[in-house]
Formats: sequence, structure tokens, C-alpha cells
Amino acid sequence: MIATRVAALGLLACSTLLGGCNSASTERTDIVTVDRLVRRVSDVPANAGQPLDLFVRERAPASVVNSGKAQPGKVALFVHGGYSPATLAFDVQYRDYSWMEALAKAGYDVFAMDMTGYGRSSRPMMGEPCNLDPSQQKLLIGKPLAAECKAKYPYQLVSSDTETADIDAVVNSILKLRGVDKITLIGWSGGGIRTGTYTVRHPEKVEKLIIQASSNYGRNNPDAKPNLPRAGFPMTIQMRDVGEGKRWLGTQKCDGMVEPGMPDMIWKMNIDADPVGATWGTGGLRAPTRTYWGWNANSARKITVPTLIMVGEEDDLRTTNAQLFEDLGSSQKAFLRIACATHFAVWEAQHRVLQRASLEWLRSTTLNGQRTGTFRADETGRIDPAPLPALTASSGAPTGRTATAD
Repeated sequence: MIATRVAALGLLACSTLLGGCNSASTERTDIVTVDRLVRRVSDVPANAGQPLDLFVRERAPASVVNSGKAQPGKVALFVHGGYSPATLAFDVQYRDYSWMEALAKAGYDVFAMDMTGYGRSSRPMMGEPCNLDPSQQKLLIGKPLAAECKAKYPYQLVSSDTETADIDAVVNSILKLRGVDKITLIGWSGGGIRTGTYTVRHPEKVEKLIIQASSNYGRNNPDAKPNLPRAGFPMTIQMRDVGEGKRWLGTQKCDGMVEPGMPDMIWKMNIDADPVGATWGTGGLRAPTRTYWGWNANSARKITVPTLIMVGEEDDLRTTNAQLFEDLGSSQKAFLRIACATHFAVWEAQHRVLQRASLEWLRSTTLNGQRTGTFRADETGRIDPAPLPALTASSGAPTGRTATAD
């Protein structure tokens, strides 16, 4: 249940169901963790006009939370990708893996949000297993489905418009909460298209942009908005053997990239993030199906805020991210490729490179002391100037489809 409503900000303070509010971290007494819900009126066709709650976590120095104000340039919002919600992606509270905590310890007021259909946010139409991708329903036979079934809501769930509205509701709440005019956005994978699209549409609210391995970028993606909602199904699921085995551990090429025990820890966080999906079939993470358009060369040229792009050398998205970097309209932009890192570098040894590079970009809008350029982090994390990876003729996959990247 919800304990308190702060109506002026559109924020709902969370009860002990979400681990309590304004509670100090057990590991870092100087960093405070605050969990909230931001409520907006849904424009998702499946529940249009109904209340929609978006989970938001804040990690910040106690002085910021106690004063209620943050310094300009010291506020950032993380946006997750296609399957792993905010806390799983950015706040793994083990050793030094929490990206949020690393920035908070440096004095930043750091937020992360769950988009519609993820984690602790509203999940319209996603409690019904018949609404799952028909090609995946066979994975659920016996647990919980007796047989394959027809979707009760035969459409894709969210879109570029509704996801931009999600981010805007959270950004507006943070700006008002902390008394600042702009915010830095940090997106991983599907968070890249989400934060990039938001920046194109609301540049006045974005100070800087940091992207780790954006999915769905294609120079020739269509600009035109399709008819919505698009026919299909509202939900997909990623089972553990696919997400962990094939997409993550199966792409490693260097020894020692993943600390022993880390996959099991991430799976436990998966269960915490999606206890319903964990009981379906062999267990997995549910995600909404998404209809996208744009996120192409035309939209990249409209991004003029300082932008840092990072991608692992073992990530299949390295070429399209290099193309994105080339297409950006910003005069201050940096590209960093990271050796011995996959798409899931946030959970790997090279997570420290992500933290260090993003912190330098936040502090001085530089990477390795340079305001623009292309760089490479080697196996030890040392960053030096380096050319872009070789680009192919590929323009990226069309985005007017069900998106599946993390």
C-alpha cells in the first residue's frame, strides 16, 4: 500500500513493500536510498486515462536529500533497456558494481526509473500469460498454461510516444523536487533509444546525454509514426537460459570478465524484479512489446547536447553505436569502445570503466581530458585515443517492430 502522497509533485512515497523510504544504505552511511512512485495519467492505449505508476529510485548524499535541493549540473536519471529494470541494471549493491552509488559517492543526485511494463511500475495487460508472444507460449506449457491461447489484448503495448511520456513525467518531478532546470540522462541498450528520443523531443530539459550500447539505432529507420496501437501481442519474456546463457555469458571472449557468483546474484535480482515472470516456465523477465519509429540519422542530427557513447568490443551493437556517434549533431561528443566487455558490461569487470568515464563526462564534459574524440579502454581499463571501429554498410535493424534488446 502507499503510505503518503505528495500531490504537489505527483510523487507517491513508498511503503515497506518497496523496502521503505528515505532509508540509509546498510553499506554506505553517507548515501541515502529513497524509493518513490511517480503517477501520471496513462496514454498507453491498453489503459488510457487510468492512473499509471512509475517506480523511481534515488541514490544521493544525505545532505542533498535532507536539504531538498541539488546543485545545477549534479542531477542524473538512468533509463534501463529492454528486459532489466532500473535496480537490476544500475544499482547492484555488491562490492562496487552499483553505477548509481558510484556517482552518488561523487556528490551527484542520481535517479533511476522503471518504464511502464517493468519492475515495480504498472504492467497493464501483463499479468495474463495468454498475452505473451505466441511463439513463446510453448515455454509456459504446464507452468502456468495448459495449452497455447489467443491474446486477450491483440496489440503491442507501448510506443515511442508513451515511453517519452513516461520519462517526461519522471523528469518533471525530479526537476521540481530538486529545484533544477535540466538533467543528465544515462541510458543502457533500449535506454539509448528512449533517452535519445526524449532528448530530440525535449532538448530544453537535457543537460548531457550518456549512452551505453544503444539498441534499435538505424540510419534509415522510418520517421513516420505508424498507426497505433499496432496489431500483435502486449508482452514478451526472456528466460534465464537466453538472457544469461546466450546473450551474456555466451558472448564473452576474455577470461575473468564475470566474477564467480555474479550470474546467480543477477538471477536473484531478476526474481525480485519480476516475481511473476520467475514462476512462468523455467523463469524469466517479462517485458512489454514496443512500437518504435525514428532513432535514425535524422533524429541523431537533432541531438546537440554533449553526448558520450560507450560500447563493449564484444557487443554486436558496436557498429550501429559508432554510426550513431558519427551522426550526432553535437559539437561535443565522445565515443568509447571497451575491450573485454559485452553488452552487459554493467555486471562485468569493466563496469569500472563505465563509472569512471561517465563521471568525467558529468564533471567536465570531457573524456580522457578531451572534449571530443574517439577512444578505447584496454583490458586494464586504461583509456587512450583510438579510431572508431570499422563501419559496415549496415544501417541497423528497422525499429517499427517488437524490440527485444536489453
